[in-house]
Amino acid sequence: MKKNLSVLLCLLTLFCCAGCGAEADSPTRLLALNVGKADCLLLLAEGESYLIDSGYAHTYNALAELLRREEITRLNGVFLTHCDKDHYGGLAYLAESEIAVDAWYAPAIYYDVKDGEHPMMLAAAARQQEVEWLNAGDELPLGGGAVLRVLGPLTQNTANENNNSLVFSVENKDGSLLFTGDMKLKEEYELLEADAFAPADVLKVPFHGDNTASSQAFVERVSPQIALISTSTAQEPDTPASSILKRYAQVGAQILVTQEYDRGVEITLQNGRASAQPLVWDAPDYSGSLTASITADDDLLTLRSASEEPIDLSGWILYSTRGEDSFRFPDGSVLPAQGEYRIGSRMTASAVDWRLDVKRVWHKSKFDQAQLYDLTGGLAAVTDNGKSE
Repeated sequence: MKKNLSVLLCLLTLFCCAGCGAEADSPTRLLALNVGKADCLLLLAEGESYLIDSGYAHTYNALAELLRREEITRLNGVFLTHCDKDHYGGLAYLAESEIAVDAWYAPAIYYDVKDGEHPMMLAAAARQQEVEWLNAGDELPLGGGAVLRVLGPLTQNTANENNNSLVFSVENKDGSLLFTGDMKLKEEYELLEADAFAPADVLKVPFHGDNTASSQAFVERVSPQIALISTSTAQEPDTPASSILKRYAQVGAQILVTQEYDRGVEITLQNGRASAQPLVWDAPDYSGSLTASITADDDLLTLRSASEEPIDLSGWILYSTRGEDSFRFPDGSVLPAQGEYRIGSRMTASAVDWRLDVKRVWHKSKFDQAQLYDLTGGLAAVTDNGKSE
C-alpha cells in the first residue's frame, strides 16, 4: 500500500509540474527578451515559471514565441513592476491567450491611473481573476523553498511613476536575484536608508541603465555577478549610460545589455554561480522578401511580397510609432505569392484586404513609422509616411 501511495504521489507531482516550463532539479534561469527599451523577463526556477513585465503590446509575439519554445502553458505568476507601457504593454494579449495564469501581482502603491484602468486589473478581470496587491515586507513562498521578498516601494511618489516600481528579491538554493523595475534615485535612496538591499548574484539594473539610477552606494551594496540592462539606445539615447557601465564594471559585474543580442539573453544561476548565453532561435526571416509603403492621404498601408510562396499573416502585429497603436492580423490573413496585401481604416477610400475599425492609423503631417512583426516577434518590414521627423 505504501509503495502504491508513493507512486501515486510521484505521478501527481509530475502532472502538476507539466507545462510550467521548468524542472525542479534544474538550475534557475532568467530569460530576458530584446524588445527595445522595454522589460520582459521570464524566471524559471524550482519547477515554476514567472513572468516579470510583458514588454510592449507590439512585441508580444516575441514573448509568445519564448513561452512556446520553453513549452510553457501555465505561468505560476505574472508580475507588473509599474504602470508604464514598456512594462505592461503585452498584458492584454497575454490575457487573451491560452496560457494559464495562477496569479497576477502588482504593487499596491501606484499613481495617476484612472479608476478601472489599471492594466493589471484589466488583464486579471479578463480571466475573471483578481490582482494580488503587494506591499513592502510581503513574502511569497515559491517552489523548492524559494522565497520572494517585496522590498519596495515604501512610499507613494506622485512626481514619477518609476519611483513606485515594485522592487523584490528572489532567493533559492541556486542563489539570489534582485528585480528593480524602473526605480530611480528617489526610491533607491529610500530603500538604501531602510537597509533593504543585500548582495545579489543577478541584478536587473534599474531604469534601463540610465544615470538617474544605480548610485554608487546601491551598486556597491548589491555587487552583482551579472548586471542585466534592458534597453535600446535608439529609443533612449542616454542608455546605457557610460558612467553606469563603469560603475558596475568596477564591482566586477558582467554587464549584459539586451540590445546587444538578436533575440535576448539567458542567465543561468546554479550553486551561487551565474553565467549567460544568447537566446538563439531558428526562425524564418521575412525581411528580405517583404516591403511596405504608406499612402498617407488615403491612410493606406500596402505590403508586397517577393516570395514565391504565400505568407500567412495570421497573428502578426502591425505597429504605428506615432500613435503607439498595435493591430493584430486576424486569422486567415494571407499575403499572396509575389502579391500585395492592403490595410486601411474607416477613412480609406481604396479597396483593402483588412479594414481597421479606427478613424485613422497613419499621421498625415508628422513622421510616423509602420513596423510589422511576424509570429515569432521578428521585425519583418519597416516603412514610414514620408514626413520629416
